[in-house]
Order: sequence, then structure tokens, then C-alpha cells
Amino acid sequence: MIGMIMAALAATSSPSPAPPAIRQYDVLVSAGHEGRPASCPRFPKRRCNLGAVGERQWTPVIADETARSLRASGLSVAREPADFDGFFEVKAAVFIHFDGSDRPCSTGASIGYHDSGSSAAAKLWRDMYSRYFRFTFMPDNFTDNLRDYYGFRQVHATDGALVIELGEISCPAQRQWLAVRLKPAADLIADFIRQLIAKK
Repeated sequence: MIGMIMAALAATSSPSPAPPAIRQYDVLVSAGHEGRPASCPRFPKRRCNLGAVGERQWTPVIADETARSLRASGLSVAREPADFDGFFEVKAAVFIHFDGSDRPCSTGASIGYHDSGSSAAAKLWRDMYSRYFRFTFMPDNFTDNLRDYYGFRQVHATDGALVIELGEISCPAQRQWLAVRLKPAADLIADFIRQLIAKK
């Protein structure tokens, strides 16, 4: 009996595991749906959403080029896939996506953010991207998934954290327009981030 009590005391007095370290960068860039479905078993509480047809092929292209451009400017960048571990302290975070719809050509570009602290960043991105994107631009946070995107819980971004949907690739006209503009879109995202950080 005494042995059982001592064992119980030892178990309760053992130190709890240390919380994961907070990683600090200037910018976090995540490619939507990249790494799935392989990463899904590691994150069973998340829906294993594979995105629109072609999205997993396009988002890494844009995320890689965005990260390359920002690093060339001297900024530190955490380049992450769709599912990643840990918590990040950054100046800006972007989660790159394309929309898809069961009703083709019913949506377009859009922006998601979790709190009003990112609204200025959303306005800046809308102002920049709408100069080029010639299709529909949906209202900010027009779906719950945009406003409550799971990645926001892993990032504290002082200047803004956004989900950027670059267009609806289930719409043939938008898909065709976007297909030849992946690098320009990445360069625009990098320029947006540089401007956003410089404003602070």
C-alpha cells in the first residue's frame, strides 16, 4: 500500500512537459492544402480538406516564390505547408489559397481574418490585388471558414494575418487567367507584405 502511495506521489510530482517554444520570424507564409493527405493523420482534429482541384499544385508555387522574394529583401520567413506544429510570433502571416465551388464561377477572390487588428492589412491587399484581378472580389470573411481559419490559432501577427484566396479555380475563365500569373501573384504578395511591414 505504501509503495502504491509513493508511486502515486512520484507520478503527480513529476514535472509537466515544457510548452513548445515560440518561433519568431518576420513573416509566415503557408501554402494551403500542401502536404495533404499525408499530414492529415498527425492532425486528427482538423478536417482533411484537400482543396479545389489543382490547388495543392499551385499554392506551393506561389508560397515558395513569395518566401524567396521576401528573403531576398532580408526578411526572415517561416515557409510552412498546410499543417504545421508550434506557435509563431511574426509581423505578418499569409495563408495562400484558391477557392472552389460546386457552382462554378459563383465566387472569386476573397480575404479572411480573425479580428479587426488585421482589417487594415486586408484593405491594403484588396486595394493592391483588385487593380489586377478582373473577376469578382467577395466581401471579407464571407464564410465562417475564412474568419475562423485554423491557422490563425498558431500565429500572433502584429501587422496582420490573412487568408488570401486568389480566385476560384473551379471557374474556367478565372483558372485560365490565374494559370499564367502564379509568379506575378507571388511577387505581388511579397510586395504587399513589404508595404504592410513598412507602414508600421
